Amino acid sequence: MPRFHNVNGVRVQYTPEEELERDNEEAQWAIEKVARQERRARLNALKAKLADDSITFIEMKELMRLRG
Repeated sequence: MPRFHNVNGVRVQYTPEEELERDNEEAQWAIEKVARQERRARLNALKAKLADDSITFIEMKELMRLRG
């Protein structure tokens, strides 16, 4: 299905190059979204280990790095 964008109030169809560029942007966004979800899951797992005192020193360093 073709995509369109607005240029000076006129609806214009994407060129093949613009379509390819947009597809690449969406793919990159999806990759970044998965990476954020994985990071959040790891952070939550480490927080849970911290709460029940079963965290190792290496994991504690990772937790501190992830928290920023």
